Amino acid sequence: MIGHFTGHKADTAQSDSANGLVLESDVIAAIATPPGRGAVGIVRVSGVGAIEVFSRIFKPATRWESHRMYYGRVVSGSETVDEVMACCMLAPRSYTREDTVEIYAHGGIATLYGVLNAALDNGARLALPGEFTKRAFLNGRINLTQAEAVMDLISAASGAARRVGLRQLGGGLGRRVASGRDKLLTWLAHIELSIDYPEHEAEAMNREEILCESESWLADMESLLKTAEVGRVLRDGIKTAILGRPNVGKSTLLNAIIGEDRAIVHEIPGTTRDVLSESVQLGDVVLQLMDTAGIRETEDPIESIGVEKTYQAAEEAELVIYVMDRSKPPEVEDIEILNRLQGTADGEWSLRGESSHVIIVLNKCDLYPADGWDGWQAGTQVHYISAQNRNGLDNLYEAIQHKFLQGQLSGADAESDIITRERHKELLQSAIDHVYRAMDDFRAGVAEDLVSIGLREAYTALGEILGLEVSDDIVDRIFSEFCLGK
Repeated sequence: MIGHFTGHKADTAQSDSANGLVLESDVIAAIATPPGRGAVGIVRVSGVGAIEVFSRIFKPATRWESHRMYYGRVVSGSETVDEVMACCMLAPRSYTREDTVEIYAHGGIATLYGVLNAALDNGARLALPGEFTKRAFLNGRINLTQAEAVMDLISAASGAARRVGLRQLGGGLGRRVASGRDKLLTWLAHIELSIDYPEHEAEAMNREEILCESESWLADMESLLKTAEVGRVLRDGIKTAILGRPNVGKSTLLNAIIGEDRAIVHEIPGTTRDVLSESVQLGDVVLQLMDTAGIRETEDPIESIGVEKTYQAAEEAELVIYVMDRSKPPEVEDIEILNRLQGTADGEWSLRGESSHVIIVLNKCDLYPADGWDGWQAGTQVHYISAQNRNGLDNLYEAIQHKFLQGQLSGADAESDIITRERHKELLQSAIDHVYRAMDDFRAGVAEDLVSIGLREAYTALGEILGLEVSDDIVDRIFSEFCLGK
């Protein structure tokens, strides 16, 4: 029964043969809650005819009123599938702006698929990933930035990511982009007025006025663009490698950060021979942690492979936490490794990009310090911790958040517009570049009809962010990232 639904998509979907798109008149259905056991699970049905489909499987028969909860049974033929509660939401007062029914059943996987299959057997088809939200977008309930915010909220791994997603879902980012787009339209209108109706040239904005307004427009859009790195960190986390020589406490630090004994800890050097990966939330950021093999020369072929993977992890990392043992004297090898990481010496590997960071950690500070650490690495920020006792970790976490978020979320996340998607970043950068070129042309005395071409390109780019100037294949690709049922 659980796999029965897979055959329905091809059987019941009505396709537009001209372009391959599924017609919006289809009734779609999907499980809207995560797989697994739970007290309650939800099956969602939407589309023209959704009420009729559900009426065939719900007993006792009733006259549906919008936004009221009903108790009854879902049946398949003569068999009762489950006792449920159901809510009918008539168009346009629903998530998709179509007739929609949500069925609240018991949360067992077999039960939910039984309810879903009953709907599929009676005229619905299985929804495509993100199709409910896609219909909300196509029906004008939300713009494309709001639709993308739905996925950001589903995948939010921190409170800050949730608040930013909620702000975007409420239309914050969309309003700011739309405001910038409206300003471009105003400039274009005045330029067209002066070109097409020279007798009204006095009523049109002159070049100096547009150039003056462009300064504040560019400042606003560039300020928004600068949030893209913070948005990426909130969305994807920080790829973090824990590096150091053997037995300095790397695996102990990993275990301390994630709060469980994930990595093997032993006094014998070379215990870690592969890269261990874990994800952990630290305040407003998520670290994609990689515990690596200790860096040393070794004749053990298996350990050598682990060291090579350490080098690869260092190359891919945005953040390296370099760990040293303060209970033992500094090693020359530590200096050589750090110089490579920080780009101050020739080496076989280094961190990627200018935005990468190295944090130096002196571990085992619960033990008596060895000689040689006084004044070590003058001018370098060093964090003193005891991974074994978890001392000093809070200061380390604060330093990581400061490096990557730089105070941009402090106290104002619910009111801040932050770009969280590469698509938005690229389109906004394109709009800014076009406006810069258009203003340079204005200053150079280029004809107004040629200047307007660049402004129209910027106008189109901002429209793509909102989904007003976007092709069907881009829309399909965006919604294909969604989960079923949303």
